[in-house]
Amino acid sequence: MTPNPVDSVFHRHANPCVDHVRPYIPGPTSSAIGTRYGFTSEQMAKLSSNEAPLGPSPNVREAIRQVAAGDDLHRYPSPTMPELRKAVAKLLGVTPEQVLPGAGSSDTWPLIVRAFSLSGEEILVTEPSMTSFAEVATLSERRATTLDLTFPFHVAAADVLRRVTPATRVIFLSSPNNTTSRLIDPATILEIARGATEAVVVVDEHYIEAADDYRSVSAVNVIPKAGNIIVTRSLSKMYGLAGIRVGYAVGPEPAITRLMKFKAKWNISVVADAAARAALADEGHLIQNIEMTREGRAFLLDGLRGLAGIQLVPDAQGGFLLFRVLSGSAGDILEQLYKGGVIVRDDLLDGYIRVSVGTPEQNRRFLTALQAAL
Repeated sequence: MTPNPVDSVFHRHANPCVDHVRPYIPGPTSSAIGTRYGFTSEQMAKLSSNEAPLGPSPNVREAIRQVAAGDDLHRYPSPTMPELRKAVAKLLGVTPEQVLPGAGSSDTWPLIVRAFSLSGEEILVTEPSMTSFAEVATLSERRATTLDLTFPFHVAAADVLRRVTPATRVIFLSSPNNTTSRLIDPATILEIARGATEAVVVVDEHYIEAADDYRSVSAVNVIPKAGNIIVTRSLSKMYGLAGIRVGYAVGPEPAITRLMKFKAKWNISVVADAAARAALADEGHLIQNIEMTREGRAFLLDGLRGLAGIQLVPDAQGGFLLFRVLSGSAGDILEQLYKGGVIVRDDLLDGYIRVSVGTPEQNRRFLTALQAAL
């Protein structure tokens, strides 16, 4: 007799929290768009996922080859990743005990929510931003509360603090913001942290290396000035490791000690560990990715400013730009870009298109296609 799926244990005891999640929708793939419009993946200019224009360091590929040729693939990785923690600590000028490695920065967000809040308490997020923040809150059975931002999407400390209640336990901020590309000044972050002392202020910086003088504008600088700030970062962007999944959280040592108890024991593979350390060690390649991204961003900004029918979100500091379509619909423009072999996104904010910075050739191709579409 075939079991009735509606009457199964999976149905009777399913946690209903998942029914209220607005799931993260990834950007379109080159293969899907290429199949629809008759391009091969190699013929597409994929500018939808904020990936490093030059990809990873050659040293990363060599490190992976060495792991594959060695005797570690059938060995368990260290649950504490001491060498990776030392490498990150050296980069940031903190102690290894202040670093929590994760499978991307997104791996650390649910750990923070679980470690520093209880069921039913509030997680404050800004919109537009990463939908994953609210998703994490809902799946953890916390209440996601929202501060809705309007153009030009500036984050003010006073606005954030007005949304804080006695039940707010975690505040998620993104800098540069994933959607708008706007940076949050470290002084603003410090003001929020000092004004919401019963909450953990999480600043996700997985695009920070693209920002001008990124070391001086990072929230890592204000961690010692407040006891409730955690910064999360990823090696998926400027380090080019999106397909390997490595990131980390950095914060006060007691916070990281607590988080270590919540993480999966072997969340970083031996391959990812080797790749991450090789990427962190090759500063020259990082600088090349940063320079190409900043130069490409300036090129796109100049080109977009010269086009009628769009409105740019100001002060872009990530590896991408956001603009509003004033004449016609963003969806129609998107389809025209697809037909020209250019992939961008229009599903992050109604009426807006986000374009990642690519190689010089991809950037020129995008502007030409956009001008034709407009």
